Amino acid sequence: MKKLLKPLCVLLTALLLGSVLPFSVLAAGETDYTVVDPYAAVDWETWGQYKANLHTHSTFSDGEFTLPDMVEKYYNMGYDILAMTDHGVINYGWNRPHNTFPPFCWANHVEGHPLSKKYHVEANMTDEGYARITLGADRGGRGMVDVTGGIEMNMAVISKTHVNGYFLEEGSWGEGEWGTENSYAAAVEGVENDGREGYTVLNHVGDWLDSDVHPERAHDAKNIAYFADIFINNPSCLGMEIVNNNDRVTAQDRALWDELLQVVIPQGRNITAFADDDSETEGEMGHTFEMFPLEENTLENVKTAMLSGAFFCCSRFDKSDPENKIEGPGGYGNPEFVPLVQKIEVDQAANTITVRVLDDETRPCRFVSWIADGAVIQKDTELTDGCATIDLNDYEDLLGCYIRFQLGSENGVTYSQAFELKYDGRAEKEKAVPYEAVEFYTTPVGRLVKRFIETRFFSVLYIVWEKLWEKINHI
Repeated sequence: MKKLLKPLCVLLTALLLGSVLPFSVLAAGETDYTVVDPYAAVDWETWGQYKANLHTHSTFSDGEFTLPDMVEKYYNMGYDILAMTDHGVINYGWNRPHNTFPPFCWANHVEGHPLSKKYHVEANMTDEGYARITLGADRGGRGMVDVTGGIEMNMAVISKTHVNGYFLEEGSWGEGEWGTENSYAAAVEGVENDGREGYTVLNHVGDWLDSDVHPERAHDAKNIAYFADIFINNPSCLGMEIVNNNDRVTAQDRALWDELLQVVIPQGRNITAFADDDSETEGEMGHTFEMFPLEENTLENVKTAMLSGAFFCCSRFDKSDPENKIEGPGGYGNPEFVPLVQKIEVDQAANTITVRVLDDETRPCRFVSWIADGAVIQKDTELTDGCATIDLNDYEDLLGCYIRFQLGSENGVTYSQAFELKYDGRAEKEKAVPYEAVEFYTTPVGRLVKRFIETRFFSVLYIVWEKLWEKINHI
């Protein structure tokens, strides 16, 4: 009997272990992720959400309307936050005098000093008008925040390497500077080394790369290395526009953003996404904007969110896929119906992220896409109680150093910031910055070539050559 008991115990133990082992092995094999949530400080239950445009022009540079008129138009459209970012002109406050500069002030017939000097001009918004708008006196107390210190730098470059500055002081770098051709770095480094507070954002990068016509340029190692170097070496550069106005020139800028995230996050940085109208005319208003979840709509809270990335990028347009373009309704004087985020829940123990969309029939959400390393790894087309959840352990082989999501419908798209993922074994998946692609420019000959490329003479030659080449190809 004793001889039979021993084999029986062994058999029962084996059966018991067999029934449990698969689950134990699975649990032991799952990666434990730490999700760095850019929205962790948001109180979704009590905070409000506020609509912003952080890239706006007036007659102080190349806009159609005066600064007071432009501010009034956005106020009447229901915006809550507005940054005036005229070319080479720092916004000291909508009701304060500004310094404007040639060539834009010549074109807009601003009266002032002789043409060799800057023009010190009044904003022509009264203190009473300023108080009405910023306090929301005729809008139920819902005021519109004046984001001061805004400017678009590299003011008059032909190559469109424009950089927005925010929270700059009078006389800060970029004010009145014509700029350096084919160089985003010059403006960013100018603010970084200025010695005063200031932050920068790269504007409509696709316009410089012509990546809407040449999509491969968003994935080119030289371009990735160039922009990655800017972000890694300049902490005051917050991020880049991933959508600008109607997305014509920025259609591939989300792809470039994804490429950059893969090489910059391992270097200890994230890249915040921005999305704005870049409006000069009435027809360019209400296309693209940010939504800020804030405890209270104040300049200090807006600034904190801009620095942390705790906001969303929204647009009526998505032209990244020519076969499936999104062009939602809206525009100046008309409401837009882009899907919006209501809440984000990160469960660190379960390795899940859940997004709840705004439950409003005027803002339907047709899908939630989860993107890692530039690829959609999960697409939810049916939401449960308005929620979509991703379990990171379901996609371990596809995950690198970040994940992000976007909401979409026929009305437009809303993009989240990137959630950094930290876990054991990440280093084995990390991509290095492809500096070898730009090593030539560190050589003596390469430095001379770079200096030539950054001249206006080269920019003019390049445009002429590009136009001739287009004509030759169409003959």
